[in-house]
Amino acid sequence: MNCPCGASGEQLVQYFPAGETDFRLCKVCGCVFREQFPGPEELDEIYRLAYEEENISGETTNQESGDYAVRSFADFLAGRIVKPGERILDYGAGSGVLVSELRNRGLACDGFEFAESAREYCLANRGYSLKSNLQAVPDGYYQAVTMIEVIEHLTDLTNTLKEIYRVLAPGGKLFITTPSRDGFRARIEKGNWREARKKFHLFLFDWRSISFHLERAGFTGVEHIVFSPFQKEGWKFVMYARIMQSIGMSGTLCVVASR
Repeated sequence: MNCPCGASGEQLVQYFPAGETDFRLCKVCGCVFREQFPGPEELDEIYRLAYEEENISGETTNQESGDYAVRSFADFLAGRIVKPGERILDYGAGSGVLVSELRNRGLACDGFEFAESAREYCLANRGYSLKSNLQAVPDGYYQAVTMIEVIEHLTDLTNTLKEIYRVLAPGGKLFITTPSRDGFRARIEKGNWREARKKFHLFLFDWRSISFHLERAGFTGVEHIVFSPFQKEGWKFVMYARIMQSIGMSGTLCVVASR
């Protein structure tokens, strides 16, 4: 398998010596990705089971952020990324929890979601539909797009980023969070890191590699948000998270890029 940047097999090296040994590091772009992606049917089944109603209700999907994290992201987006009256798309919206939070704040927010079971839950329990594709979305329709813990799941990284670039208006912002392979736990646990063990995590990014692929898709002004929103509450976690962010070993890589 070639890297999404186009680098061939001789430019790829094994990344982890133990644990998840199927990850390869591209010496051209710095991207780390699985040599063999799960097939479409396997991924569909993973997401179908994850988004069963009892898992969504119990916040045990292993896909969606908890209520505190969702509110934290919504605060950040409303304060720094989206202005009143602008349209926002949550790409990889799960069951629509962030879409609902942003709509409750008066923002014009749509959602896109791969998993049919998550879309069905959103329609039945939240009362609105999530998009299953972006084909009908006009060029430059949204002023902001979010991808919160989503980019690592993409089976077609290059074309997905190009499609998001297409639906963003000139000057629009793309907000991304993803597990950081430079984080403290990633460095200590290596191939046994919990984020690497998730078979639906196909990419593991650092700052260099995510910047490379965003710029390759046409984005500019890629900014590393060092002090990203907190995803858990409690002073102990806040102190730990802030220290890890300060020394560049946070478990979350957070970036904003411009169209």
